[in-house]
Amino acid sequence: MMDLPTNILCCPMCLEGLSIAKGADDSTTAVCTVCERRYPVTEGIANFLPNPIPSPKGRGQRLMESEWRVKRYESKWWRGGTLFKRYTGVTLDEEIALVKRIDAAEAADTVLDLACGPGIYTRAFAQDSLGRTVIGVDVSEPMLRRAVDKAAALDLANITFIHGDACALPLQDGSVDVANCCEALHLFTDVQAVLAELGRVVKPGGRFSASLAWVGRTPWSHIKAIFDGRFWRMHFFRREEIEALLDEAGFEPTVHHAHGIWMIVGGVRRS
Repeated sequence: MMDLPTNILCCPMCLEGLSIAKGADDSTTAVCTVCERRYPVTEGIANFLPNPIPSPKGRGQRLMESEWRVKRYESKWWRGGTLFKRYTGVTLDEEIALVKRIDAAEAADTVLDLACGPGIYTRAFAQDSLGRTVIGVDVSEPMLRRAVDKAAALDLANITFIHGDACALPLQDGSVDVANCCEALHLFTDVQAVLAELGRVVKPGGRFSASLAWVGRTPWSHIKAIFDGRFWRMHFFRREEIEALLDEAGFEPTVHHAHGIWMIVGGVRRS
């Protein structure tokens, strides 16, 4: 993990700047320069999670706390397998490649991977250029531990992993060149608040990408949307709905992929 990039981080509660305090045991703590809240760094994860969390976790989000799910997330039984493509029309590698094209991140950009999970996209952004500052944020500590281990195995020192809430990001206004949020918008209980935060932290002209659950055009996709909505509290978006939400948050939206139950969208932050 890289040193905390205090030039772009801030207190998630009052949005003021941070100082770094070093303990006698060489521990690191970020301290708000105004409200004096303290945010410790433990085992490669900076804990910026507000207490209480502004947005409650839905059932689908709570599933991501499961060690069983964490271990299998990138396996052939989920994102790394061919079964997922049957429902989405895109493999994981194809989705990563498309997201990179949408975001067109420069070599020295600051990149936010929101709801980073085990760090699939975080690592992809970091590996492309070691000159980037890449921030991975997730509310699931088990997912973050997995992400830290995988990044360490690749010796990626340009990533900061943050235990945080999508509705209270510890990032300064307009501090991010690129933001990505794949496989997560349909799990949030307050999508408008999440997109508003993204609109706050992405600088004018910055890019945004996301993959998300889509209602689709087939009877099966509509049935799945109803079942998953009721059981997992997942929200399957309509095309015009996600376009309107992105527009409201300050992004010019573009749909890049729509197949089965899956949609991949992008947006450019308006000035």
